[in-house]
Amino acid sequence: MKTLSAFTVLLILSLVLPISSSSQVSGDGVRLAQNSTGNNETEEVEEITAVEEVSPVSLWDSENFPILDRGVNLLTPRTLRKNSFLIVIEHRTRKEANKESFDDFLGYDAGGLKIGLGLRYGLLDNLETGFYRLNGTLEAFDVYEYDLKYRLLKENSRCPGLALRSGVTWYSQKGGEDASGLFSQLLLGKTVLRRLTLGTGLLYHSESSNDLKSNLDRNFSVAVPAQLELRLNSRFALEFETAANVIGYHAAHPIITGGLKILTNRHTFSIIISNNQYMSADGIVANAGRAMNKPIVGFTITREINL
Repeated sequence: MKTLSAFTVLLILSLVLPISSSSQVSGDGVRLAQNSTGNNETEEVEEITAVEEVSPVSLWDSENFPILDRGVNLLTPRTLRKNSFLIVIEHRTRKEANKESFDDFLGYDAGGLKIGLGLRYGLLDNLETGFYRLNGTLEAFDVYEYDLKYRLLKENSRCPGLALRSGVTWYSQKGGEDASGLFSQLLLGKTVLRRLTLGTGLLYHSESSNDLKSNLDRNFSVAVPAQLELRLNSRFALEFETAANVIGYHAAHPIITGGLKILTNRHTFSIIISNNQYMSADGIVANAGRAMNKPIVGFTITREINL
């Protein structure tokens, strides 16, 4: 009777208490469990793969958005996608926008409007070519610009972007003798803090021009640019840039330009305020004849078309 009672107690304990086991994981992620009998049993273990979190900022430069090859007047080291076109349409007023602005629609109805038309094409992922025309107003000539831009370094987390842009400017004068000049631009840029893009470089033109220059002035000009772009979100960015002449012919004031850039799929629209209405390579190196207390306004439209 005592033997039966002891056997009953042991049976109950074996059913209630968990069976002790030891386990180990093999190199291929399969757990080998050893129960109380000493036999190994395989147990599949689900492996959890780490999921990379995608920030909204990383989506701003997706395939749906245009390559931001420029701030306002100054180009960046970025180059167009291969086999893609970029159409550029620009307007700048001449009369200051803060004087009788209601009567002449911020200067757009006051005459002397500068209109720039451009077309760029991506030959390779790091090489593009471009054409640009800027009409003459007080000047006796129209400006035609042809260039190549080659990206020497592609921007990454450790390295800034670097590009070299060089070309020729043709001054077309109806009823007069045409002229030409050469230009070259070294463009450097880097995005920091994920939302802020900074840029600088060196700008040179052998025959710079603006509305104040005469035949008695020095021909060439060299300027140092500075760019700042603050990306507010995927659709809006604030732009600021300046170009200050350091050698050669120059007017009295460095060029200062600011604006709001609106981005949609392969398209940008920028509303601009500046002290300079010259957007071509020969004009942005020669400073401005007016200070920022007499600002002009304008806009720039770009449209990227991919083949």
